[in-house]
Amino acid sequence: MQKTKNTILPMIILLIIGISFLPMFGVINANSNSDLYSNPPSVMNNTPISPISNVKFNAIANYTYGFNATANFNRSISFEQYGVVTLIDSVELNVIGNESLVYFNYTLPNINVDNISFIGFHVVNETFRDINLKNATRTYSYYKSDDYTTYMVPFNVDKSSIGKDAHYYLVSYIEFATPYFYEILAGEQLLHYRELLYPLINNIPLVKGEAQVNKQGNDNFIDNAEYTVTPNNNTADVIYVSQAAAGVLKWTNITRGPFNYSQSYEDDLLMNVYTQSVSTGEAVEEATNTKLFKATEVYRKVEIEPLGLIKVTETQNILFLGPERPSDSPMTQVKLFGLNAFVIILPQNSSVLSLADELGQLNFYSQLDEQGFFERGSYNLRDTIFPNYPGLVIFPRYPLFHGEQMTFTIVYKVPMETFLSKEQTSINYKLTLSPCSIINWTVDNLYIDIVLPKGAVYKSYVYEGADPYQVIPLTGYDVKFAFSSLGFKRILHFETTQFSGSDNSPMVIYYNYSGFNMWVTYFFQVISVGVIFAIYLGIRWSTKTAKEYVLEEEKEFIPVDELEEFVKQYEEVLSLKERIRETRAKIAAKKLKAKEGKDLRTKLEKRLRSEEESLKVTKENLVKHGGRYKDSVQKIEISERKLFEERRNLRALQQEYRVKKSMTKESYVKLFRERQQTIEKLKNEIDAVLVTLRMLLEP
Repeated sequence: MQKTKNTILPMIILLIIGISFLPMFGVINANSNSDLYSNPPSVMNNTPISPISNVKFNAIANYTYGFNATANFNRSISFEQYGVVTLIDSVELNVIGNESLVYFNYTLPNINVDNISFIGFHVVNETFRDINLKNATRTYSYYKSDDYTTYMVPFNVDKSSIGKDAHYYLVSYIEFATPYFYEILAGEQLLHYRELLYPLINNIPLVKGEAQVNKQGNDNFIDNAEYTVTPNNNTADVIYVSQAAAGVLKWTNITRGPFNYSQSYEDDLLMNVYTQSVSTGEAVEEATNTKLFKATEVYRKVEIEPLGLIKVTETQNILFLGPERPSDSPMTQVKLFGLNAFVIILPQNSSVLSLADELGQLNFYSQLDEQGFFERGSYNLRDTIFPNYPGLVIFPRYPLFHGEQMTFTIVYKVPMETFLSKEQTSINYKLTLSPCSIINWTVDNLYIDIVLPKGAVYKSYVYEGADPYQVIPLTGYDVKFAFSSLGFKRILHFETTQFSGSDNSPMVIYYNYSGFNMWVTYFFQVISVGVIFAIYLGIRWSTKTAKEYVLEEEKEFIPVDELEEFVKQYEEVLSLKERIRETRAKIAAKKLKAKEGKDLRTKLEKRLRSEEESLKVTKENLVKHGGRYKDSVQKIEISERKLFEERRNLRALQQEYRVKKSMTKESYVKLFRERQQTIEKLKNEIDAVLVTLRMLLEP
């Protein structure tokens, strides 16, 4: 009891002294943080944009064009792999009468509007070729009625009007998150997509138009008596061309009279398209069939380390939205419409440190066996369609079906120059990175932490997203004191909702950081630690002189019988496992007759099962005697699991080299040696624990 008091007292004093030293870290490089704010500004409040509920503009004033303008259009719809549908409308507008027009009114029926995860508009008065060089306008507003949603897009940034003979081009880009109806047809996924054949432009006739639908690579268009693609060639004047083999459906010669709100979109030409994912023998990770899923939550932490690397930790929770698991399908059987694999995009020169799901680490090797059944989770790194950006193909431990979820966490490092740039002869730094590692699926909630290096002074940030209704506000900034917190890593917190692949535009963080700041930080740390340690030694010395006696510690009780039995049985189990492996090797090398080898293996395996059952009971008896023995048993069990995984990885490597021939001999030999070294290391770890336990038995 006296010894415990003598330990607690100096620790409390040290804690108080340590807290008193904290202000020392904030006295250099004072910064008023004038750019910080308790309530972050929002684009919604700083532009003419208003929420839907507050938008009530005069329909007559804003929608009346009359017949003094005409429009040509081209509509392109693409089905993406992860359930997203992209819709691009390219509209060419000609003003032929004496009109004064300020807004282009672009209308969608409320068929898929609730599924919009991204929308942006480009407007120019030059050519379509030049339109990609323009930024999307950030000044549009919109109005939603029971049947329609109209977007008011100004022709000019300053909202000046255009008149007779004006010639303008407008492109809308929209992403819809899984706007499908789905069912299972003949054991395969059938998707139904529904939308108008053309855009609706208030009171302007469409004099010429084309529409095209592009399917996902390995899906098939379905067009039969029950599932008819409409419009078809029976539709008056519209020419329907099916190029299903090339993955395209196309309509030409489309016209439409001026639109007004008195009509119902049910009177227009509704597009009904059906696609089916048909099972093939291709590798699951390379298949390009439509899968319906999203991420319900993503948390990303980016840490800037002062020694040349940036560490990224990203956690995503994936929810599958497609069909349910078939009742006749085993848990590990692949179904093409299930989520068997998906890809995330990593920055250039990334080095993956770890990838884990809820159950533990995933393995870096192929997951499917030769019969098409799933083994335990894994991942592969490969090139993607994005130049110089590697793709990480992630395999869930089991295929996901409707309502099933998977949470994975990836940790990787990248060179600092991948994200970071610095002005010459200054202390100004710019961190540029994408908010999330996704391709084209939707994220319900995105949270981002940017951890600046010690001594850095945050200045400002810019999000370069094209959608004016998508902002990523700074929701928190960890400020320890009123000055820059030298000695503390400053953390910027961001969050947003309904995030999409097209929202994944650059986020730019500006901050100041100098070598002087860094050295002052570590200088104060060293001095503080030294002073605190000296005080601690003084307290320990003074309390030591006051001790009158020290009670002799009770001698630890050692469960000799259980300990001796455990070591003996475990060594027997190791010996049997080694003999079984040697027998397999002799059979494979034909040094032992097949029947004789089989009989021997059967005997050894039977004996091994018996020993393992006895060992299990002995383990339970041993761990009852305290934490030391429980820790030793756990260390052995962990090393055993790792050893099992490494041996399986080694077999997978041998199989891949012998069958697939996907690597050079030099690469194979190098990887083989690394696996062997890891196996030997794990065996030595097990032996070390056993030696430690044996030493406890010595008198």
